[in-house]
Amino acid sequence: MSVITLTTDFGNRGYMVASIKGAILKEFENACLVDITHEVEPFNIAEAAFLIRNVYKDFPDGTVHIIGVDSLPNKVTKLLAAKIDGHYFIAADNGILSLILAEQRPENMVEITLGRFHEFSNFPTRDIFVPVACHLLRGGKLEVIGNYTETYKELNTIRPVVHGDDNIMGNVIHIDNYGNVVTNIQKKLFEEKRRGRNFVIQVRHLPFEKILDRYADAVKDFDNEVDSHGEKMVLFNSAGYLEVAVYKGNPNSFGGASSLLGLSVGDVISVEFS
Repeated sequence: MSVITLTTDFGNRGYMVASIKGAILKEFENACLVDITHEVEPFNIAEAAFLIRNVYKDFPDGTVHIIGVDSLPNKVTKLLAAKIDGHYFIAADNGILSLILAEQRPENMVEITLGRFHEFSNFPTRDIFVPVACHLLRGGKLEVIGNYTETYKELNTIRPVVHGDDNIMGNVIHIDNYGNVVTNIQKKLFEEKRRGRNFVIQVRHLPFEKILDRYADAVKDFDNEVDSHGEKMVLFNSAGYLEVAVYKGNPNSFGGASSLLGLSVGDVISVEFS
C-alpha cells in the first residue's frame, strides 16, 4: 500500500488541501491519502508534532508523512526529507522534526534540492513536497532528491518538571475537538513517582484524587446516563498522556474541560504525592 499522510494548518475552507491531493493523484494515481488533520493552529509546530508523534506508528512502514505547517523555505530554513523509524517525513527545517524524533535520530536525511525551480514558491507543500513524496512512494532514494545532511534545527520540548519525590509540574500541550485538555505528564513518569502512594492532581481550583480508566467510568447510573453529562475527570488517554476531560463535553454547547476550567495550552497542572 502506498500511503501519504497530510498534516497542515491550511484548514478545510479553502482550496489548498484539495490542490495538494490533486497534485498527488496526478503524479501517483494509486496513492492512498490520509488526512491526519488540517486544523493545526496556524504555525503551531509543537501541536503538529504532538499529533504526528502519536499517530505515525499506526501506519505501515514506508508511509510518507507530508507536514505543511510553517513550511515556507527562506535563507535560513531549508526543506528536509528524512527516514525515521521506517517512515518518511517531509517538512521545513523549523524544529518540527526534533519534536517528532524526541530521543531518536534520523536513519537518513537530506536537504531537498529537487525542484529548485520552485525555490520561491508560496506553496512548497504542493510544489516541492508532493514530487518528493511521490518519488519516495515509487521506491526512489533520498539521495536522488537532495544532499545528505545530519543537521536540523532542534527545539526543546516542554517537559514536566519533577521536584524531589513528591511533585510533578506539567503543562497543557493540546486541546482536542471535545475540549479535553492533554498534558505532557505521561503514565510512565506518573507511576514511577507515585510508587503506590496517594496523590492529588490540581487543575486550577479543582483537586482530583482518582484517575479513571475510561471516559464511561464517569457515569454513575447508565439508566440515567444524561445526568452524568458534564462530569469532570482525569484519565490517561490512549497515547498515555494525563488528560483532563468532561464526559460528553461539547465546546459548542455547555463546554469542554478547556472552557469550563479556563485552561489553555501552556497552563500548569500539578501532581502532589503523599
